[in-house]
Amino acid sequence: MTSGVALLREIEPNCTSAERKAAEFLLADPKTVVFCTVAEIARRAGTSAPAVIRLCKRAGLSGYRELQLLFARDLYTPETSEEPAPDFDLDSTATIEDLSKEIVDRSKNSLDRLLALVNQTDYEEAAASIGRARSIASFGVGASGMVAYDLSQKLVRIGIPCSFYFDEHLQIASACGLIKNDVAIAISYSGRTLSVLKCAEEARSSGAKLISITTTGNNPLARMSDIVLATPATESLFRLGASLSRSTQLVVVDILYYAIVSKNIERTLPLVERSMKATHILKK
Repeated sequence: MTSGVALLREIEPNCTSAERKAAEFLLADPKTVVFCTVAEIARRAGTSAPAVIRLCKRAGLSGYRELQLLFARDLYTPETSEEPAPDFDLDSTATIEDLSKEIVDRSKNSLDRLLALVNQTDYEEAAASIGRARSIASFGVGASGMVAYDLSQKLVRIGIPCSFYFDEHLQIASACGLIKNDVAIAISYSGRTLSVLKCAEEARSSGAKLISITTTGNNPLARMSDIVLATPATESLFRLGASLSRSTQLVVVDILYYAIVSKNIERTLPLVERSMKATHILKK
């Protein structure tokens, strides 16, 4: 189960002004949500009861009662360590069934949290910018590099030129070669990957629009981006391997891709069909 405090921090940037008043009040004094009614929270926060309910829905919760339960867990679960939590409790006796259930449950939870962060305006603006760009360059390393590669091959299939290089130096070089009518897409879970930040800096210096796929919050990549497609903070930065972060990034790419295709169905679908037919011969 996720933290109520962490969840509100993630969605706060996408809230309306009325919802943000409630979120800010609850984050400043988390214990009040456990003991107060919706009406009382609304009165104290200087907003309305419907705004509090909308805040809960934006967070992907069933209602105010579920928010109360999350905050109660935050308040009454003792913190035993300041070290980041591992991906999950490692146990040499765990069965494949145990591991499967935990990983699937964690994946479901992270995708629910991602849904709460989806900002329609940001995705529409990103899709429109990519659709009218001269060319696209995608950047990322490690697991995020695989996501950047997935994005590039999707865009190429619908006739949108998109470059991606696994070599970090070539990524930086391609960022230097962008111009004003281009779009750069930088992917980093932490928002602090040095080579990706360098690509983003060079892309901005070149005059390209910068779209980032990164976690919510105040990280360097998000601060320099024109558009942020936010993902939830689902994993410690010190982890066994990118799992939930990679999954949520791939879903962001899928949402963006289908947003582009849906706005240009007559042009994009024939290109997809042609590429499928042209490459099918390689399978024989």
